[in-house]
Amino acid sequence: MRDGFEELFRSHHAAVRRFATRRVGAAAADDIVASTFELALHRLPARHPHPTGWLFRAADNLCKAEVTRQAREIRMLRDAGVIADTEVDAADSDVDVLLRLLEMLPAAQREVLQLTYWDRLSAADVGVVLGCSVPAVWKRISRAKAMLRAAWPAPDDRDTWEEMVTVGRADDH
Repeated sequence: MRDGFEELFRSHHAAVRRFATRRVGAAAADDIVASTFELALHRLPARHPHPTGWLFRAADNLCKAEVTRQAREIRMLRDAGVIADTEVDAADSDVDVLLRLLEMLPAAQREVLQLTYWDRLSAADVGVVLGCSVPAVWKRISRAKAMLRAAWPAPDDRDTWEEMVTVGRADDH
């Protein structure tokens, strides 16, 4: 077995699992994590400067493939008439509002916030995952936070905001 792999696995398994679970759900996360560490065992250079970033990038690529597979499966089921469209009830909690706002952010800005705050990666590791420089990571974080601040509903506007989110007009802020 490659030197240092066991330590890499012990140190990062839980974080990679949380990352994968958030992206693809618990059912597919174990397979993603196993595949990520299998790739690391065979392909991660021994002296890579950012092994954490490498792991998350590998997991991200595997998650994207899984999301594509899941979307294809859902489309097939919808086409077959198995899944009926239902409306999702709008909740009043700040967490629900934040989650809806995050979904409305451009993918690059949403991802940089998730990697930084949910996964607690350094800017250097986030840069490896996203394939960009550290200054670009900080710029994306800054833009994403500004968009969230601008879109966050004032207490007096909550009802109006929820109506906008439900109708899908949150980009009019």
